[in-house]
Amino acid sequence: MRVLLASVTLAACLAVGIGQEFEGAPVETDQRVAAGPWSVTNDLEEDPNGNRAPAPVGPSEKDGDFPDYLRKLARQLKKFQKDENTNVGGILMGWPGLNGQNGAQGRDGKDGLNGVDGVPGPQGPTGPAGPAGFDGVDGQPGKLGPVGPAGPQGSPGRDGKDSAAKWKQCAWRKTSDLDAGLINACNFTKADANTHLHVHYSGNLRLGGCTSCCKRWFFTFNGEECSSPMTIDAALYLVGPSTENLLRPRSVEGYCHVPAGRVKIGFNVGNCDGFANSDAFEGWNSVSRIIVEEVPPPQM
Repeated sequence: MRVLLASVTLAACLAVGIGQEFEGAPVETDQRVAAGPWSVTNDLEEDPNGNRAPAPVGPSEKDGDFPDYLRKLARQLKKFQKDENTNVGGILMGWPGLNGQNGAQGRDGKDGLNGVDGVPGPQGPTGPAGPAGFDGVDGQPGKLGPVGPAGPQGSPGRDGKDSAAKWKQCAWRKTSDLDAGLINACNFTKADANTHLHVHYSGNLRLGGCTSCCKRWFFTFNGEECSSPMTIDAALYLVGPSTENLLRPRSVEGYCHVPAGRVKIGFNVGNCDGFANSDAFEGWNSVSRIIVEEVPPPQM
């Protein structure tokens, strides 16, 4: 096979170089020929496989003609082409060919492996405050906690006031045909400026001998009706006829704030506003009474 290759190569070289002369260049017969960019010698050397071939050398100092290079190469090939083990192709070196066309676009490669996580960046600035959220649902009551330790002993309190009730009753058994004025009175000593007086009248009262008439019974404190908080009174109205004479037990009571000290509590009778005088009567076959009691101030 190597012999055949050498023969074909040699024939091609001889057809170009030996059979023709380029620009009338003479044939060189010495042992070293400069041919184009390369030079060859008659010396043979072995390649790594043990084949013998003319040893090419680098570019010569003088550029020879191309036909002379081929003629010199043909002579050297004739010397070793008889040996079947000679690698003829090792010395054939042509001129560089043209660049080939670009191949078709290759397919996309497979995705690569995920890269290693980078180092965390620095802490960013604090963002603006968000809007207020909605109120949450009330939670379930917690369990009763353990009893705490006893606290220290407190300091003694101030002396308290006498808690015994302060009250008085004034009672009488007699009748009165008074139509206007003070029926009876009860004196009472009020101990505290912040307390109130609770007054109560019970007994028989009557309005009679008239038609469409009205009478009013009321309390006074040292001659004045109560103004704190309001008057303590009751009114009785009779439509008629004038022959009616109804004696009934009545009750009038209320609370009044008056200064501390001696107080005269009176029970009085008079005309209703807008009505003329009419016949009033108190008592009759029973006891009448005024009850006075000093009580704490009311809740605020």
